[in-house]
Amino acid sequence: MGSPDEEHSLLRSDRLSRDFVAVGTEDTVAQALEKIRAAPGTNEIFYCYACDPDGRLVGVVPSRKLIRASPEERISSLMFTRVVKLPADAPDSLVEDFFVTYRFLAFPVVDTENRIVGVVEVSNFVDTFSDTLFDEVEGRVRGEVYRFVGLPDNESKEKRPLVMALRRFPWLLVNIGGGFLAATISRIFERTVEELVVVAAFIPMVLVLSESLGVQTTAVSASMLAEKHVDKLQVRREVLGTSLAGMMAAAVVALLGRLYAPSLAFPIVLFIAITLSTTLAASLGAVLPFLFHRFRVDPHMASAPLVLAISDNITLFTYFTLVTHLVVRGV
Repeated sequence: MGSPDEEHSLLRSDRLSRDFVAVGTEDTVAQALEKIRAAPGTNEIFYCYACDPDGRLVGVVPSRKLIRASPEERISSLMFTRVVKLPADAPDSLVEDFFVTYRFLAFPVVDTENRIVGVVEVSNFVDTFSDTLFDEVEGRVRGEVYRFVGLPDNESKEKRPLVMALRRFPWLLVNIGGGFLAATISRIFERTVEELVVVAAFIPMVLVLSESLGVQTTAVSASMLAEKHVDKLQVRREVLGTSLAGMMAAAVVALLGRLYAPSLAFPIVLFIAITLSTTLAASLGAVLPFLFHRFRVDPHMASAPLVLAISDNITLFTYFTLVTHLVVRGV
């Protein structure tokens, strides 16, 4: 008699579904969709599996990607070649780990020669074997969403509205302070805006770019802290990549600014201001979560408001100063 894991392997389990769609790498999208329509007993097709001429699994294409692709496009140009797959003798514990770790809706199951023999879907697995799986995944997702918007994980359990309000109010004060400082900076440069009205038109675009990139790097750093795996090299790469993306965006905005400005001075100001502000926002977003973590302050709740407030005000000050000296005064 085999071991318990062998007795509960996928090949011996009714969780293994034979209802899957396999296509050739040179098939077109139209041919793949036709095979999906003709496949018997397939109510839910999450993924389409690409096989080579020998029947070995070489790629996977999400069904939503097939639907959005042009009918003439080849599967080889759409498929993901790094396929996460389960061996046919996988025990229950490994299957559960795969669903919790990768969070895919289904996994292909292959034999020793890498030929697909079936699929295991999350609905069948959870309904039959693991009622706790959805609770674990749901809890992770809920926690990630709460942290992303700056709320503690246990916020949903709080029943007292006043306590909820007191938890959130301090960071609203940060937003209010940042907004008031931005209003003050705008008031200082009021004459600049009056003399060159187009300056005001580009303020939202200048601010939103630094805010967006700052929040992105904040999320990366905060995620590292949550997973307790800090990679300093990855943080540096994130800042550099985000800064380069900001520079590319600055070039696009500068070209748009040229349409509204009689000279090159204003587009140059746009490029410099956005490049500096996005680089600053990326750096703050990368560093502040670690700083708050050191002082035992929740980095998700504290860093994002400060990144936005600081980057917004420095962006505005830089933008108005450059416009005043390089454009309005003609220096």
